[in-house]
Amino acid sequence: MKNDKGSNRDLIHKLLDGDAAPDEQRDMIAQVQADPVLKQEFDDIAGALRSVGTSERMPVPAFFTAEVMRRLPPKKMPLGRRVRDFLFKGRALKWNMATAFVGAALAALVFTQVVRVQNRPVETAAVPAQEQLVTVKMNLYAPQAHHVAVAGTFNKWKVDSNILKKEDNGLWTINIPLKPGSYSYMFVVDGKAWIADPNAQSYDDDGFGQKNSVLRVNI
Repeated sequence: MKNDKGSNRDLIHKLLDGDAAPDEQRDMIAQVQADPVLKQEFDDIAGALRSVGTSERMPVPAFFTAEVMRRLPPKKMPLGRRVRDFLFKGRALKWNMATAFVGAALAALVFTQVVRVQNRPVETAAVPAQEQLVTVKMNLYAPQAHHVAVAGTFNKWKVDSNILKKEDNGLWTINIPLKPGSYSYMFVVDGKAWIADPNAQSYDDDGFGQKNSVLRVNI
């Protein structure tokens, strides 16, 4: 029973939203007309939507924003700002022995904290040495190609990150700075043909019946 009610509401919402195709919409209208309970629920929801759409909206008073801002709680001032204002901001104070004692104690506390911070040893984070990059030149002879890219583990197999430049002799070349390590890669010709590098150092199985080119970069 619960599932029927939920499906009926989904049907009503879909019909009111106008998401259904014309044929589907005619079938849903016929289904609503054939079920008195469903039709009553549809009429109630449609009537409520019409009432909301045609109801008069009350204008916001001009003082509404100012009144809301006035009633917001005041922003709490940071501790450092309060201490600084207490010590240095000009004001008329009525001193007695109690306030003088509190002021002296507070000044001593601030002075102690300042001295402690100044004497604290400075910790410097160890900065790792920048890892050296090695420029690797890749070539592919493809005189009939219009576009050649190289995709591999060094660029997450993106076909638009490393585009080769065509020379007059039909040789496509590119220089790529890489960190030392082992990389798998393939050339992508005209955006659709994946070709292993015929001059690769070695090859490995890509798991789909083809061979990936393997490049090992050393310093």
